[in-house]
Amino acid sequence: MARNEFRFVVDGVDLTPDQQSHIAGEIQKAGLAALSSAGAKLATPLALGHANLKLRPEWYGIWVIDGPFAEDLGQKINDLGFWMPR
Repeated sequence: MARNEFRFVVDGVDLTPDQQSHIAGEIQKAGLAALSSAGAKLATPLALGHANLKLRPEWYGIWVIDGPFAEDLGQKINDLGFWMPR
């Protein structure tokens, strides 16, 4: 299974958490648009991502997973039902 990773780094600029979340959301949209315009052939894509620094800082961005692993992970997520107590 191939893995391609693309990064966008901003250095030397102080950003508020709101600005960081906004930029992350825009990068997520741009990444998905680039994947589509490049004509990538995805069989069963699963896109995971968020910009909540308090939840999981290491997940700051978006992951597009395809193939059998995406199917398995997608089913596990569906089984959870996306319900989180507050």
